[in-house]
Amino acid sequence: MTDTPAMDIDPALARAAREKTAARFAGTDLAHPAVAALFELAVTRLAREAQEDPDRVKPLPPPPPGPPLAGESEFGPSRRLVDDIVPPPLPRAFLALQEVLGNPRSSLRDIAAVVSHDPGLSALLLKLANSAFYGFSGRVDTIERAVGLLGATEVHALAAGAAMSTIFRDNPYPDLLDIPHFWKHSVACAIVSRFLAERSGQKHPERFFLAGLLHDIGKVLLAVAEPEMAAMAMDLARRGNLPVLRAEKSVFAFDHAELGGRVIAKWRFPESLAVIVAGHHDPMLCGADPEPALVHVADMAVLALEIGTRPDPVVPALCAEAFAVLQLHPQDLCLAAAELDERLPPLSMAFLEAGMR
Repeated sequence: MTDTPAMDIDPALARAAREKTAARFAGTDLAHPAVAALFELAVTRLAREAQEDPDRVKPLPPPPPGPPLAGESEFGPSRRLVDDIVPPPLPRAFLALQEVLGNPRSSLRDIAAVVSHDPGLSALLLKLANSAFYGFSGRVDTIERAVGLLGATEVHALAAGAAMSTIFRDNPYPDLLDIPHFWKHSVACAIVSRFLAERSGQKHPERFFLAGLLHDIGKVLLAVAEPEMAAMAMDLARRGNLPVLRAEKSVFAFDHAELGGRVIAKWRFPESLAVIVAGHHDPMLCGADPEPALVHVADMAVLALEIGTRPDPVVPALCAEAFAVLQLHPQDLCLAAAELDERLPPLSMAFLEAGMR
């Protein structure tokens, strides 16, 4: 990946793309090599998009009119504490799959038998097993073969994504939560998390796909459980040009990461997954644990590239200690971006279609 937009891009568009991207990265440390690499990637992508739509590089609009922003003391705490928000129950078919996956005596045939009882999940696994995302040779036409090729960890992650798509398919608050954008961002973070886990030498890197996929599940629950307060946080972020997490902390007594971690625990996913989800915005609270750090870096990278976000999102700061713990290189982020371009479209579409069934 080059450091500047390609030579075939109009220089005026390239300059405008750089200026607009700099506004989005204002809260980051551009002296950090990884942030600098993401900045250049974002500039290049925006400049290329502007060739098709010049409006993409127009300066960020001023905050919408409204009353002065309240101070933090004037917001929250919310009407409920984080532990008072009860998540919807997981689908029975997914609970049955979790049970069989948790049994060390279960065979591939046992797993396939449970999957086969869920037509939506069966269709999803067969579609993905035959897609370019996995690139298996030959036609995969049985659930047992799909399970054998994908492996138990991958089946669990895909089934969890399908379960979430089903639970939240009826979105009563589209102004608060754009479901297609949410899943595109979540799937992108899942892909990058697994890719960076491989690059950093983590054991069983495939398990990070699920962590990336569910890292923002707290955002959905905030929108459903506290729509008025969630709207207030969104307005604060937009008018104050703030990262969403900071706005949530001003409005609520908690944020979507903490809520997500609590909900993952209530759903009886592994404790390690709850720790990752809760700590992905502030991974150093988890000590030297590389797992929250990895999803933190992946999430920041996906936000920097504006994948599945509101228009022109503020880029959150990268935790330098987290990046150092992973022993990654800036070039790894460039390679992750290329991985996204190839693998994101079929997988994000599959999850959206699963939620529409």
